Amino acid sequence: MREITNRIIDKIAARGECDFVTDVAAELPLQVIVEMMGVPTEDRHQIFDWSNTMIGFDDPEYGNGSNEAGKAAAAQIYMYAHELATEHRRCPRDDMVSVLLEAEVEGEKLSEIDFNSFFLLLLVAGNETTRNTISGGMLALIEHPEERARLLRDPSLFPTAVDEMVRWVSPVMYFVRTAMHDTEILGQPVRENQRVTLWYGSANRDEEHFPDPDRFDVGRHPNDHLGFGIGPHFCLGSNLARLEIRIMFEELLRRLPDIELAAPPTRLRSNFIGGVKHMPVRFTPERR
Repeated sequence: MREITNRIIDKIAARGECDFVTDVAAELPLQVIVEMMGVPTEDRHQIFDWSNTMIGFDDPEYGNGSNEAGKAAAAQIYMYAHELATEHRRCPRDDMVSVLLEAEVEGEKLSEIDFNSFFLLLLVAGNETTRNTISGGMLALIEHPEERARLLRDPSLFPTAVDEMVRWVSPVMYFVRTAMHDTEILGQPVRENQRVTLWYGSANRDEEHFPDPDRFDVGRHPNDHLGFGIGPHFCLGSNLARLEIRIMFEELLRRLPDIELAAPPTRLRSNFIGGVKHMPVRFTPERR
C-alpha cells in the first residue's frame, strides 16, 4: 500500500500543483479496492464515475438531481459485477471476487443478487468514505497549520490524527434504522417499526461526549467517534480505511509538507455524503 501511495504522489510531486481530490485522495482507495477485488486497473475510472453518480446524483456535475441517475449507475455496477463473476467462475483467481464466489453461508453459496450487492457495497463504500476522509483531512490540516506542525514534529500522532480526521469529516452524514420494539431515547418515545435517523456529524460533535468538540486535535484521546458506526453495523473496512489514511498522510507530509489551497474547495451537493469534489492545491515541487 505504501508503494501504491508513493506512485500516486510521484505523479504530482514535480508539478507543484494538482487537484488533490482527483489526483491524490481518490486514487489510493480506488486502486487498493480494485486490486483486492480483481478489477482490471484500466477500469478503475469507470468505477469511480459510477460511484460518483450513485452517491452524488443531486450534484449537477454527476447527475441531474433525479434518483434515477443513481439507480442507473448502481445497475451498471451490478452488470459489471455479473460479468466479472462470470469470468472468475471460468478462471478463479486469488482475489476477493473469487473468495466471495466460493463463500458459503449455512452451506449455501451467495446468490447472484447477494454477490452483486456485496460487490457494489465494497466498491462504493470502500471508495467514497475513505476518499472523502483523505480530502477533508487534508483540508483540516491546511486550515489548522498548528496541528499539521504537531504531526510533522511527532509522527507518533498519526494514528490518533486519523481517527480525529474521521470524527471531524464524518463523511457519512446519516443512516436510517428501524426500531425493533418500543423504546425511549433521551425522553423521546420511539415506537416499534418507526424509522430513526442517525446523524453522525452531530454525534461526533457532541459537547457532552467530546471535550471542545469543535476543535481539530490530532492528539485527541480518547476519541470514540461514530464515524465507522457501532455495534453490528460497525464498518467492516475500518482497519483498511485507517491504514490507507495513515499511510497517505505519512507519505504526503514527508514528501510535500507545505501543501496549501490554490483555490477554494468545491463541495459535493449531497445530504448523504459530506464530500469534496475538487480541491486545487499547490506545494513546493519535489526535486530528485
